[in-house]
Amino acid sequence: MPGFKFLNSDPRPLALEATWEEERQKTQRKLEERERTMLFKTLLAGVCLLSLSGAAVAQDKPASISDSEWARIKPLIDPAGVSWNPYKGLAVKKDGSPYRVLYLPVWMGDDYQVVAANLAKYQLEQAGAKFTLISAEFDAQKEAHFIEDAIATKGYDAIIMQPMDPGALAATVDKAVAAGIDVYDWVIPARTDKLTGFAGYIADAMDANGQIGQVFTEKAKAAGATPEKPYRVLEIWGIRAAPICQDRHNGMMKGIGDNKAIQVIESVDTAGQPEAEIKAIQDAFARYPDIQAIYPQFGDAGAIIQGLRSVGRLAPIGDPKHVVVILQDIDKAMIAGLKNKTFDYTLSNEPWHQMDVAIKQFMWHTVLKQPLEAGDANSGKVKLPKWVQLPMPLLTGETIDTPKAHMWGGTIAFPEMPLGKWADWPVLDTRSIGLPTPTMADRKKLLNY
Repeated sequence: MPGFKFLNSDPRPLALEATWEEERQKTQRKLEERERTMLFKTLLAGVCLLSLSGAAVAQDKPASISDSEWARIKPLIDPAGVSWNPYKGLAVKKDGSPYRVLYLPVWMGDDYQVVAANLAKYQLEQAGAKFTLISAEFDAQKEAHFIEDAIATKGYDAIIMQPMDPGALAATVDKAVAAGIDVYDWVIPARTDKLTGFAGYIADAMDANGQIGQVFTEKAKAAGATPEKPYRVLEIWGIRAAPICQDRHNGMMKGIGDNKAIQVIESVDTAGQPEAEIKAIQDAFARYPDIQAIYPQFGDAGAIIQGLRSVGRLAPIGDPKHVVVILQDIDKAMIAGLKNKTFDYTLSNEPWHQMDVAIKQFMWHTVLKQPLEAGDANSGKVKLPKWVQLPMPLLTGETIDTPKAHMWGGTIAFPEMPLGKWADWPVLDTRSIGLPTPTMADRKKLLNY
């Protein structure tokens, strides 16, 4: 398999190579299928935007981006701060060989993961790195095996991953780092101080998912809810065994506190699958027809629309039949739903900004050999931060297209960007957190090649 160098003393290489190639091909097929679906939805949603693309071309438009795409992209970014293809040729060693990166997502079943994987692939390959993607498909043991195999084959310089189980994978991450493989986590961190770098969020905090519980508290008070006649919230679980889902639930409950006027009705596990989410809504409303709010931990926003329609409760804000909906993982259907007032809020954490930081950490540390520093990146006092905890703004249909939804020169509403045209997505301006964009000039200055 390309990218591997097998040791003669290891009896497993041929079998392991075949297994990895099979897993890589399965993951690639799933990625291509999901990307085709995502592009189809984007074309349907964006046809009106494309018809209005006759705007004048700004001088700061990259030559590689068409005039019509620039008219669409420019309101979503800060052209003066971001950059396109700054890493070109950077991730190549002095001997001319590429840096090798193993990318391990938890699954490839939604827009969130497809965007992250494709941005990582495009930017790393532009830099000259060798990129390999294998999906764990919500299987922590499988993810651990992939890391163990990467250690055994000595085939990688770095791993970029979202840990399915941060506690269970900590020891395996430690082994990888001890073996000379840099490990960068995104979304949530493995529970080890040996982690090379992290870019993500902490969901079980008041300024994260606690905001969801606070909204429900305000809605319950406005509705005059009491313990005898509570404000009922349907929480649609993703996977109870997944720490990320547990953190999201715990964060919401922190925001609710001991408020007995709110009753949280928890669904069975849905794994974010549309059919399971629709059924969860139908089952809950059959038992509690007066449900007033829904919080799905993740999944396709289109399933929430279909589920509410099936129980006769799909109605805009202000309609007596309206159900308050707070969504988390942004997708195309969510943005449309926010703007037409089907949905009330999104608590945003999204892939573009997280992956931008993870790639920069890889470039500065693995490629340019610079140390990443501990400390609060958001203080602006840390140079090349090891730990970047992204904020999670609570957005509405009124704020999704405003500066409140922008960070580091790019929109948080990532599906508004041209999905599938990864070369059009710029590298963001993260200088405010002590993480400038590295270039070939930095490599020449630091490593003299």
